[in-house]
Amino acid sequence: MFYRVHQFIQAIFPKIASSEITWALANLPPEACSLFLKQSTTEQRHAVDVSLSLMKEQHRLTLLDFQHLLTAALLHDCGKSMVGNPLWHRVFIVLMQKMPQSTWSRLERGHTRFATPLRTASLHAIWGGNLAEKAGLDPLICRLIYEHHNPKTELGRILESADNKH
Repeated sequence: MFYRVHQFIQAIFPKIASSEITWALANLPPEACSLFLKQSTTEQRHAVDVSLSLMKEQHRLTLLDFQHLLTAALLHDCGKSMVGNPLWHRVFIVLMQKMPQSTWSRLERGHTRFATPLRTASLHAIWGGNLAEKAGLDPLICRLIYEHHNPKTELGRILESADNKH
């Protein structure tokens, strides 16, 4: 419960230091920097937190795999930049995650104000993967972004685990 309260406060008052943005941009390929910068402050904060939690994995991965994983972590939610994502959407999505999938699906297919946040939650990984492809990022990075909620590789599972902690 404390975790969710802390998460809510961070969403209301997102803060990211200029040094953290500089660090993120230094760890991204040049073609990916604009994708990071287009994310909301809340998403940038989340991306940096997820990326920093991956540092403990660095020793067990090849340098290239770690670089790809770090890039994917910094961009995994960049698809959310395609649509507005107000705070009530985030709260609603967290609450809906406790509901049966059938309820989620029914509301997502509907034409109410509740459909948009659920569609964003369901589709942002696809949108983000497409943005990464258009930017010319390595196919592995794109795949990690596409699959960050449903990983099919060990790197994907590492990313999902870090994402779920933040």
